[in-house]
Amino acid sequence: MITLNEIAHNIKNLAYGGNTSVENSISLRQIKHWIHYHRAKLIADNIDKGITNNQSLYQEMVLTARNSTDSTIKNFYDLWDAYDKDSSLSAPVTTGELLLNYPKASTINKLNGEWLSHSSLSIDSTGDQQEWQDSNSRSFYGDEISSSQVRGDFRNFGDNSFWIPRPLQLKNDEGIKTVNLERYAHFPDDPVTTLLNEEASGYAKRNIKLYRKEHNHFDEYNKFTDNSKPYYIQKTTTNNRDYNSHGNYISFQRLQVSPNYHGGLNSPGNKKVFWKYRASVSMILEDPTEIDMMWDFSWHPKVDWDDGKTPYPIPMEYVSDLIQRVIQVEMQTELKTVPDVVVDGMDDLIKLKTQGGTQVQR
Repeated sequence: MITLNEIAHNIKNLAYGGNTSVENSISLRQIKHWIHYHRAKLIADNIDKGITNNQSLYQEMVLTARNSTDSTIKNFYDLWDAYDKDSSLSAPVTTGELLLNYPKASTINKLNGEWLSHSSLSIDSTGDQQEWQDSNSRSFYGDEISSSQVRGDFRNFGDNSFWIPRPLQLKNDEGIKTVNLERYAHFPDDPVTTLLNEEASGYAKRNIKLYRKEHNHFDEYNKFTDNSKPYYIQKTTTNNRDYNSHGNYISFQRLQVSPNYHGGLNSPGNKKVFWKYRASVSMILEDPTEIDMMWDFSWHPKVDWDDGKTPYPIPMEYVSDLIQRVIQVEMQTELKTVPDVVVDGMDDLIKLKTQGGTQVQR
């Protein structure tokens, strides 16, 4: 595989004949920017020729709680980041039902990256948990969405959304190749032995089949599509996350909150039981370097991207076409301009007489 630095240096050397000391030398940063959007154009132009069947175009990333669009989750992670850098601060404490029930890392209070299906929780006058209300129980037209799941305690559907880099907008949503979702039983009342409980609970790991719906086509409200099955939608918002300049996110809908009732009915040991989820997505990104906004399930830094080491997601057979496009389209003006023999820092459009001759454009 070839790296972004290798492509950029190749373009620069070809454009200037190996002489990059002249005053009209373009920065590598600018060349890399051209590489990104000409790669996108090359993919779009060759989509009917099967280019999207090439696995090297896609980047795999895990959707963890770190990238949840829920402000409560984000703020909790921010507090832990600050505490890890400065131990004189108070360690964050989980408050509210959402954070209390979220999967933690071992016996510590850090979230481990797995996530729950969010729904609205009501509390009665005694402070007891009552029922997870379905926040999506009405259709686009205000009609009730009937489902056998909307009945007892903690049995309703929920949802969750995650910030993602912007996928390439291709026809038939081919910018997103696969979305994988798994669920496991989760016992938040017993964090120390939760793994043992989960293994012995009889709730085996399950892969969830997801339907894809298109937000722009109002598929989530279409009476001809099944709203009782889990599905995902890619969306864009103007309320951007700090590190996500495009404000893109993927939303999971109609996910079960819990495998059983919570009032002691069919509940192992009378403990709360939730479904916890893991998900990953394989996409063609508009800017492949933006994958560094994603996190894994550990407490390590963001997913690494290194211009000099990370393979650039482009099939090798298209590298030559990519380089040619950048040179012909973006650098043609530079190539037509003869650089000054004397590096004087003046505008190249001002033709200086040097060595008894006048510089002219080719």
